[in-house]
Amino acid sequence: MTSEKKELMLRIIDLCESVQQRGIDPFDVKVQEFLDRLREILPKLKAHEDLYLDIQAMLGLAEVVYQQGEWIKHKSSLLYLDPLLIMLKLHALSSEDLSEVLMKSWHPIVELESISPHGIKESKDYWTELPPLSERWGELGTTELLTGKISRDELEKMGVSSEDDFSKLMKDIWEELQSAVGEKGEIKYWDFIMARTFEETTKMAWLVSFLVTGGLATIDVIPLEEEIILRPFAKPRGLKATDVFSLAIPVTREEWERRRKGGEN
Repeated sequence: MTSEKKELMLRIIDLCESVQQRGIDPFDVKVQEFLDRLREILPKLKAHEDLYLDIQAMLGLAEVVYQQGEWIKHKSSLLYLDPLLIMLKLHALSSEDLSEVLMKSWHPIVELESISPHGIKESKDYWTELPPLSERWGELGTTELLTGKISRDELEKMGVSSEDDFSKLMKDIWEELQSAVGEKGEIKYWDFIMARTFEETTKMAWLVSFLVTGGLATIDVIPLEEEIILRPFAKPRGLKATDVFSLAIPVTREEWERRRKGGEN
């Protein structure tokens, strides 16, 4: 059995244990999806150890289903009401009835928080004795604070000297991504940005970020597989404010070197 299949079963087992031991919501576990994955790999399992892991994973999912049933029984015993029914009930009440409910249920708590003179003195001493920002950055081995803007020299190294050049560069990288995914329509993020040098890899990551924010591609994260999938669109899409999201993907030299040594593309 490949390490990928073994890691999948270990993750399922760990997730099921989290439901039992750490109180994770059992309905957050996609039981049917995990059962389908286990059904796919079962015929390929040969060793006793692998079959034992499969049994553990199945027992864990069974326990999750049991926890879901217990949750439903508990809510039923409390005469649990759907939020929609509560909202309809509120709309049916008059202003006088709502006021009466508020007065019966309102129990205000008065709390006063203050800082002692000793705490004020400690705060003053801390800020007074704190070294200048330039010295603190020096201790961290940083000599310059990046402003978030790329210099003209760096753009010229990429062959970008005007807005038209940048548009052409984005078009080229978009076509390269479409060619890389082929009929499958998707590619692993690191497979696409990985290059022979760290500098080229960071450049690709930078360009991909513009593809996504520009509505030319999308990124999906698969937590169970710990993979990031990149999918190009067939044509540019206009993004609404609600479609834009922030996803931090660290592209460090250590990660790049690890993937190079491990033979990962």
